[in-house]
Amino acid sequence: MSFINYIAHFLKYYSFSVVCFLYALNPRNYNPANRKVLIKQIYYVALEILPAFIILSILFGAVVMGFLVSKAIEYNLKEYIGQLIVQAVLVELTPFMIALIISFRTGLRVGAKTAIMKVNSELNTLKMFDIDVVNYLVMPRAVGNMLGFLSLVFLSSVIMVASGYVFLFLNMGMDVKLFLSTIISAITLKDIFLFVIKSMIYGFIIVTIPSFDGIIIKKRYFEIPPTLSKTITSLFIVILFVEVLSLSLEFL
Repeated sequence: MSFINYIAHFLKYYSFSVVCFLYALNPRNYNPANRKVLIKQIYYVALEILPAFIILSILFGAVVMGFLVSKAIEYNLKEYIGQLIVQAVLVELTPFMIALIISFRTGLRVGAKTAIMKVNSELNTLKMFDIDVVNYLVMPRAVGNMLGFLSLVFLSSVIMVASGYVFLFLNMGMDVKLFLSTIISAITLKDIFLFVIKSMIYGFIIVTIPSFDGIIIKKRYFEIPPTLSKTITSLFIVILFVEVLSLSLEFL
């Protein structure tokens, strides 16, 4: 695909995502059918894989936070421990890592289902009954994924903080009040804003990019595998771009 084709593809996706976002802002679009799809998406993203994420968060929190705090103490950077945990681990690294994991799980699933529906002419059937494909299939999934992703990232962050403290207490005898006050005092409104907005953006694009690629696919089954491959590449590039933008805003 040439550079011009990439630009054209991006502009089409941008228009598609804007339409989806505008649908999400309209309360009238949350009819019983859409609410059912939305709830199913939240369950799939946040609840179905919760046990695995709890284990990963415990291990990740103990290892990463234990390493950061021990190194900060070793190099006499105790006053920066809170900022390191909040900005580097909770605001930046955690949403980014979870976005990559959810992309391969949810992104591939949504892209494959949408592409198969397109090849089987199911999307045309919906249009014949005057059902808006974006409003019925994409928007509730996107909103559900945003809410589920944000909940998952928040819960993972809490578990990581708790497991990190347990690790530090067992190895260094760190006081819980000192640990929590160090983290809380380092949290700013900008950190909260970036944490929420970035998580919502990740949740949105993980659904809308695969859905868009599935909708525009040609009606041939052999087009599905390369389309999914292109989707994962696009997701990785956009997630990386969002992360770089978030880092830039963090250090402004």
